[in-house]
Amino acid sequence: MAALARAIRPHGVTAVCGPLLGGAFLAQLVARALDAEFCFTERVMPLHPEGLYAARYRLPAALVRRVSGQSVAIVDDVMSAGSALRGTYEGLRAHGAVPVVAGALLVLGSTGADFFAERGVAVEAVVRDEYPLWLPADCPLCAAGVPLEDVTVAHNSDSTRERNAL
Repeated sequence: MAALARAIRPHGVTAVCGPLLGGAFLAQLVARALDAEFCFTERVMPLHPEGLYAARYRLPAALVRRVSGQSVAIVDDVMSAGSALRGTYEGLRAHGAVPVVAGALLVLGSTGADFFAERGVAVEAVVRDEYPLWLPADCPLCAAGVPLEDVTVAHNSDSTRERNAL
């Protein structure tokens, strides 16, 4: 967390925001290290989700005044496609905040980072690693008919095993 806070510090942010659940806890720690305001966004799924990034992230009304007009860092623990950070970015901008940097402990691949680069938002990471990510139409496993999850196999949970042991 300290390394991420150090990487974000030069961007001069006055607030740090993270999506609930994982990112918000990290954002709170980074905000404290930077002596900045802290806020969070909440995930909201539309009734009829469409597209890859259908989830929206809403800034609670009680936090709107804290970030309006502020330079904000948006923080999550891991960014690959960056869907939670994308949603947080949009939610903050809708309330007059200015996201200037997106940060993560781990950035996988370039999909999320590219989104922010196209918008002039810096991306800071403690660690970066390669991560192949495809659209469903381009996915080699999808093309081969490999299921993401085999729901035909019964999963034996710990509680089931405990009941069977009695």
